[in-house]
Amino acid sequence: MKFIPLLILLISCSTRADFVYMRETKTQKTIQFLGHHGEAQTINDISRKEWAIYPDITPDGNEIVYSEGSDQSDLHLTYLNRKTMLTQRFHPLNKGMVLHPKFTKNTRLIFYTAPGANNKNTIFFFDRAELVKRQGERKGDFILDSATALDEADESYFPRPSADGSFVIYQRNMAGKKEIISYDRIENEKTVIAEGMSPTLSFDERTIAFTAKKEGSWNIYLYNRQTKVITQATNDAGSEMAPTFMPDNSLVFASDKTEHFRLYKLENNQWVSILPDTQSETWDAYSPQFSGDTHLTQSELSPYEGNPRSSFGTVVHQGKVYMCGGHQGAEHTYPPESFSDKFFVFEIATNSWRELAPRPFLAHGYQIAAFGNYIYAFGGFTYSADHLPKWKSTDQIDRYDIEKNEWKTIGKLNSPRSSNVAVTIDNKVILAAGWNATPKFKNDYDGTFLDTVEIFDLETEQLKLADYKLPMPLRRALTGVDYQGKVLMVGGLGVGASHFELLQNVTSFDPQTGVSTELKPLPFATFAPAAETLNDKLYVFGGMFKTGEMNYEYVAHIYEMNLKSEAWRHTGRFLKETKGFSQVFKLNNSTLGILGGHRYFEGFDSPVTTFETFK
Repeated sequence: MKFIPLLILLISCSTRADFVYMRETKTQKTIQFLGHHGEAQTINDISRKEWAIYPDITPDGNEIVYSEGSDQSDLHLTYLNRKTMLTQRFHPLNKGMVLHPKFTKNTRLIFYTAPGANNKNTIFFFDRAELVKRQGERKGDFILDSATALDEADESYFPRPSADGSFVIYQRNMAGKKEIISYDRIENEKTVIAEGMSPTLSFDERTIAFTAKKEGSWNIYLYNRQTKVITQATNDAGSEMAPTFMPDNSLVFASDKTEHFRLYKLENNQWVSILPDTQSETWDAYSPQFSGDTHLTQSELSPYEGNPRSSFGTVVHQGKVYMCGGHQGAEHTYPPESFSDKFFVFEIATNSWRELAPRPFLAHGYQIAAFGNYIYAFGGFTYSADHLPKWKSTDQIDRYDIEKNEWKTIGKLNSPRSSNVAVTIDNKVILAAGWNATPKFKNDYDGTFLDTVEIFDLETEQLKLADYKLPMPLRRALTGVDYQGKVLMVGGLGVGASHFELLQNVTSFDPQTGVSTELKPLPFATFAPAAETLNDKLYVFGGMFKTGEMNYEYVAHIYEMNLKSEAWRHTGRFLKETKGFSQVFKLNNSTLGILGGHRYFEGFDSPVTTFETFK
């Protein structure tokens, strides 16, 4: 099948994404910026009369990096912050072809290609935040004396890191051929994907695109990281090169079908021009890169105090964020010291933390609620020397007195419960899903998944068991939120301990009637995501992907579902870390807080203390 280009202008306000690309004439190579509102700008200083090639842009659209120099023998990296107008130039130790700079989506690291120790180009990366600590936010030229080589054994180009750089896709040149490589930096493993060049990674990190020459023409191919299947995306006699993706996973590429390279988006097997196109002009457009949704704002607050923990409970009450309990240490290890009773409060107005009296119980995997002068904690997962495995769930209900700074045990749940949701609606806490992890016999890792719903009245402190059951699938390690008086249960782990059954379900149930409705499922199966609603939209942060039969990875994605239309989209924005088990809550009517979580990264398997905001 032959795809016919349609000359339609793509950029509109609805995309909410800016993009950069390289524009080349016979005398100039420049970097162009095109905003989603239609604003256009030449980024590099054309008075310098230098090459400016291979740009990249951060998800918020504020930062740009590209290669620049007099010619291919002496290139460097130029960094531009569009908000502050800060310009910095980074010079690697070895002169030469310094190419293909690429931000990690959390903007912390910059990867690039430069001459290595063996005089062949290889991939390096550096931590810009660490450079800022050393040199400050000042203009100027700097020597990249702290860059790290990814693997100097490879001659490599086009690095495309994951959101936090835990894996990298790149082109490797060896033995007269070019290969697409996936390098897992956590496991230190390389996988050959295919023969080809110029790879890219989709925003959702599930698809790798690359260009390969077969039967005399260059076309774009797609590799699915989950199914390992390769499909051909374009089929044309021209040269289709420099593939990339928009946040909605639309494939964008450069093609010389009209003699000069122009940029196209593939939409329903048709080519859609993404630039105001004048075919008579003799310039080439190449190497497009897109931001995420620039209407969204992200920042950070003070990280929480004490040991890093995950699987803790949080609640916002009277201008404060309360945080209780948690799991300390590596994932899936439960020695006594991994359980926490710590209790902290965050003052939103002063951006500061202080420690309060601990809960009279070491546990994690539970939620807390607030009413008047009290904070309530329900159940949890804890150590048990009397069982094998040495854990159990508890039925304990504890109440914290804010004025007296003291706890009191006030009752019991109908069943021990942990890894459940606890959603407050009309001064009633809806405790649903989760499991009773207490082993029923020796080496029982399955526990008992719960289909019951318990309702705790915050005004009377009375607990009742609902007269209905939850629908299948039963689950734990899910997230629950209130939306218009109903509980939304998002993702989770299905029944069974011998494997991880990650779920895509988004289930709405009415706590008054027990009537349940399945909404449009998540774009990916996940457990331990963070989720909350804002303005009739459900936002899902992080969680875990399954990439193989027994392969899983935490992710940093931020997805949005319009709860009116049930349409999902990737926002093109990312958390600072790939993580699950974060807690998310409303700081005000327009801002969410995302606190903590657990991650794998560069040999670490531990919780994080990060406190991010999303507006």
